[in-house]
Amino acid sequence: MKQLCTYAIMRFMPISETQEFANIGILLISPKTGFIDYKIAPSNFKRVSHFFDDVDGSLYRCALTNLQKELDRVKGICSALRGTKQYEFIEEVTRTREGVIVFSETRALLHETPELALNELYNRYIARDFITEQYRERQMVKALRHDLKVNAPDVQYTQRKLRGEYGVQVELPFVLKNCTLVKAIKPLSFSQEKPLGLIEHGEQWINRIKRLVKAGNIQPQNMLFAIEKPTSSNDEIINAFGELEAEMGRLKIETALFDDRSKIYQFATDLGEESFALN
Repeated sequence: MKQLCTYAIMRFMPISETQEFANIGILLISPKTGFIDYKIAPSNFKRVSHFFDDVDGSLYRCALTNLQKELDRVKGICSALRGTKQYEFIEEVTRTREGVIVFSETRALLHETPELALNELYNRYIARDFITEQYRERQMVKALRHDLKVNAPDVQYTQRKLRGEYGVQVELPFVLKNCTLVKAIKPLSFSQEKPLGLIEHGEQWINRIKRLVKAGNIQPQNMLFAIEKPTSSNDEIINAFGELEAEMGRLKIETALFDDRSKIYQFATDLGEESFALN
């Protein structure tokens, strides 16, 4: 039978003036049974250090230590409460206060197992397990489609399938195809946490473009990878990405950082002597 659970998201907000925050944990109760538990991010949480790169890292670590002590105290008191008393106690714990750690408004859900609900909420709001490279790349495509319409209105890039070697069909989000020229752009996100995942993702797209080039349906210099580089400082990740970059260079595939819009626009609009051709 499903139980009613109440939870709040814990947030690190070191600069109150901007109201910017990073989700760092979940506090969850089930008033009917008296269940209470929490799950918080590690002290070396990269999202915090990357987002608040101008904030002293010791501030987050110290805040996390104090938060854990306070939550353990709250847990000891609240586990003896039931029903309305537990709910009202948590409402007081999570009410808005001054400080670098703040709570969201309390929210409710039904779940068979509060422990699993806690883990699922943590994975969604803190670990963000729904964000894969495919998810991020869809966001990149959406943003770039809008920007190309505004900043390169004279060229028409559309989503198309190009035929590669052995009849392989490769779908690309941005293709310009006219009677004499084919150009294409593919955003690529390298946000993978493991070198193997990063290598497999990069090699998959490199091999797809190889098939198109071998079939004569695109020239490598007319293919652009718009890249989000890995943010990890891990040497293995950095070296794996460097290997992929080198492979793209050997194939003469064009690359640009996704944030370098001017280079992407230049590629998109540079049709050379073919600019007179009809779409």
